[in-house]
Amino acid sequence: MDVTIMNQPCKNNPFCSSMAPTIRELLCSHATTTYQISRQIQAINQGDKQLEIIVDGVLIAFTILEDGTQKGIELIKKGDILGTHLLFDKLEYSPYHTMALNEIKKCIFPVKYIEGLFHENSLFAQALMQNLSRHLAKNNIFWMSMHSKDGEEKVKYIYKLLQDSNVDMNKIIQEDLALIAGVSRTTVARAMKTIYKK
Repeated sequence: MDVTIMNQPCKNNPFCSSMAPTIRELLCSHATTTYQISRQIQAINQGDKQLEIIVDGVLIAFTILEDGTQKGIELIKKGDILGTHLLFDKLEYSPYHTMALNEIKKCIFPVKYIEGLFHENSLFAQALMQNLSRHLAKNNIFWMSMHSKDGEEKVKYIYKLLQDSNVDMNKIIQEDLALIAGVSRTTVARAMKTIYKK
């Protein structure tokens, strides 16, 4: 994983763009930029005392169940933040994994620094809470939409969502779609026949 120090604000990032330039520059001056290549899997656990802002790209977050099967949690896109649970004392949060669906660029910060900024700067705190609220609302809408669809419709919906997010669909395999949509590979295969016909 390549690592560089970031000195300039990232453009077109929804979270960073929501802040005043002075706060954004302060935040960026403390960021370390990392890259996650397509299909690279990263484990996220309670020991990772860092907060990650997704600057560009799309990830799938998933957990591994006791029987070894994988269960998709959510799609993570540009402007989303990983590690916010670490800002709250005694909040239980199970370990999970992320897999990059295209090249990911993200800014990493020590949680202690973000905690200090959150308590000392009301404008940053407001921007962070707004981001969390939007993320929660987005996920609610996503899962409500998914709940109303049958298996094949879920696959088609996810396929178009990834296309619209500039994911190279030639690199997405049926297992990926099954994980994200929460359906069987057989359902994915049926849906793909319809998609390819169009």
